[in-house]
Amino acid sequence: MRTLQSPAVAFALTRGLSLRQALWHHGVRNALVPIVTYLGLQLVILIEGVVVVESLFAWPGIGHALVHAVVARDIPMLQGTALAMGLLFVGLNTAVDGLCLLLDPRARAA
Repeated sequence: MRTLQSPAVAFALTRGLSLRQALWHHGVRNALVPIVTYLGLQLVILIEGVVVVESLFAWPGIGHALVHAVVARDIPMLQGTALAMGLLFVGLNTAVDGLCLLLDPRARAA
């Protein structure tokens, strides 16, 4: 409701855009930025939870390998799996930041 009353939507309507176009360009895109950020963080938490799920169900994967490396004190395997999960975390955060940059025109101006 606050989006409909914003000056950006009012200006877009006076410029001659339809309500749908004004809401898409000035309302939905601005509202999607916190949603995309939240979903990106939830995706990272979901992927990090793979350690628990793979260990619980004995599924082969990076989480299962990480647990076995801890138990066996296999330092190179521990470092490799931690590096892979860290790179995945950085890649997902970079993708979320890029998507937020595409959605929010204010971030491009800075």
